[in-house]
Amino acid sequence: MKAMYPCGASLPEDALSAFDPERARRHMGVDRAGFGRVFEHIWREVSERRTLIDVAWQAGDFKQIGLHAHTIKSAAATIGAEGLSRAAATVEYAAEARDQQALDAAMDALRTARETLCRLVGMEPR
Repeated sequence: MKAMYPCGASLPEDALSAFDPERARRHMGVDRAGFGRVFEHIWREVSERRTLIDVAWQAGDFKQIGLHAHTIKSAAATIGAEGLSRAAATVEYAAEARDQQALDAAMDALRTARETLCRLVGMEPR
């Protein structure tokens, strides 16, 4: 079964582990147009938090990194972006452990997950 992202294009089966918007839409109980509006709102929040997490990472502020990663994790899960949610969870755990090496690797994975999601939905990463 193929899923649809907010713009209406089909996603390949292997992409569903990273992004399953149809499952998220059904869980919310909204139509595609409604999901598109929710997606846009949440995507703005994720983008803002990505900027803030980068600032916190550069400053070595583990507490803020964990806070922003937690928000990204939850927001991404809401829109069916499980790959991004899992990557944010890894950042959150590394920040809580204050493990700089794990955090650096997790931040790279978070960037990759975000780029993958952008590619799947036809958006340019900011």
